[in-house]
Amino acid sequence: MQQDKIQHLAVVRLSALGDVCHAMAVVQAIMKQHPEMQVTWITSPLEANLVRLLPGVDVKVYDKKTGFKGILALRNALAGQQFDALLHLQWSLRASLLTLAVKAKRRIGFALSHSREKQHWFVNELAPEPQGEHVLDSFLSIASVLGVTTPSLPCELTLPAHEFDLPEHYVVINPAASTAVRNWTFEGYKALLLHLLAKGKVPVLTGGPADSERELAGKLVSQTSSEVINLVGKTPLNAMFSVLKGAQLVISPDTGPAHMATLVGTPVLGLYAHSNPQRTGPYRDLDKVISVYEEGIAKEYDKPLAELPWSTRVHDPEAMQSIGIERVLKQVDLLI
Repeated sequence: MQQDKIQHLAVVRLSALGDVCHAMAVVQAIMKQHPEMQVTWITSPLEANLVRLLPGVDVKVYDKKTGFKGILALRNALAGQQFDALLHLQWSLRASLLTLAVKAKRRIGFALSHSREKQHWFVNELAPEPQGEHVLDSFLSIASVLGVTTPSLPCELTLPAHEFDLPEHYVVINPAASTAVRNWTFEGYKALLLHLLAKGKVPVLTGGPADSERELAGKLVSQTSSEVINLVGKTPLNAMFSVLKGAQLVISPDTGPAHMATLVGTPVLGLYAHSNPQRTGPYRDLDKVISVYEEGIAKEYDKPLAELPWSTRVHDPEAMQSIGIERVLKQVDLLI
């Protein structure tokens, strides 16, 4: 598609935080290549707080709780708009049904090998095979149809200044994932905090407002030091971005803030056991990841990783306990 024909672009990516971060880096790269283009992005209520930080994007919110009524409302909101192209960046039947509310000449989805829940039924153009294993690479494969093959990282976002009294140098630890099974051990996080303090580094705990996250953070502070800064439950997403951007390093399991940090250019030490970090890890810091994923695959499946589907997960609820404390501390010493 020639640049002068890309006037109106629709993007559908509803969730989750990490994948929306990947998509933001790709969409901004498209916008830089086509500066006159108007972009409308349909996303979920929580993720909309991220997408609104992208300059020049018109955000439309769809709440899955509204079901088909919400789809009809979206169709009415977009009535009269004809898009030159729609990028279908989500593997879900709900998102595919949602795309029917969008009038677009070209409806671009994943290569057939990466299509799930019959996504290919809802598009009229398939992307080429991704050039890498990562989720972001699959998004880039769709963007390549528009001539874009490199993400915009770090991303240029409109961020507010945070209101926290943080030192000039600090390390962020985001201990809790959206699913508790992906959390590392309490003993591991405790040892990590003490190790950072002994190195003269100020640890900053981040996380969401859930009671479980607040309790974990409170327990960690009570058993380590009052010098640990606890921001768990105190950072809306835009403020979280600002805190992550100012850090020397972010240490996190497989969860949204790891990818938010990547988006603003902060190095990430990711802790992985259940999903393949080559597919879902911090995109610019895959060489820094501590992973026991392949060990878990070997225990759970009879086939080697190369013969398993690209989205295969480890289901052992104790998989994260296989990440050794000393291994993580040594990696920290190499990075800061």
